[in-house]
Amino acid sequence: MDVIKQLALSFWNFLKLATREKLRRRKERLGRSYTLKDKGEYRIFRETNSSDVVADKHVVLVVGFRLKLLGNNKLAHKLFQKVCILTTPFWSGFAGFTTKLWMVQPQTNNYLGIYDWAGQQNAETYAQTLVEILRPLSTPDSVWYKIHETEFEKYLEEREYRLP
Repeated sequence: MDVIKQLALSFWNFLKLATREKLRRRKERLGRSYTLKDKGEYRIFRETNSSDVVADKHVVLVVGFRLKLLGNNKLAHKLFQKVCILTTPFWSGFAGFTTKLWMVQPQTNNYLGIYDWAGQQNAETYAQTLVEILRPLSTPDSVWYKIHETEFEKYLEEREYRLP
């Protein structure tokens, strides 16, 4: 299915989720930092959850990118972090979406999404669609993703940054 059809379907599913009050923003993890070995430390600035149940084995999807239009402009990055919620209808309705942590690396302004996703194929479909959208908007070779066959909370626990 092409990108436009995927986004339209997600938007339609988002409307159903929103009217049934299945989407919410959590605040408990905001500001927490997580370290990815070769990618550095990232801080959570938003979390979105769906309480829609999908009966499939959960995986962790990690997506990284650096937006070229924002450059090093701190104000532009602050604005992006406020308005990126407007993209929610275009990804939250993908099959299997459960949780998205919106993250930024404060020193470089690289962005990261860590997702809890029901179904490896569902995660792969979303990731491939997202990468196709992000590549033209991001600096060359900055867009990447990886799917981990592990539990979401375990993945986070192993990477949470703690002061020594």
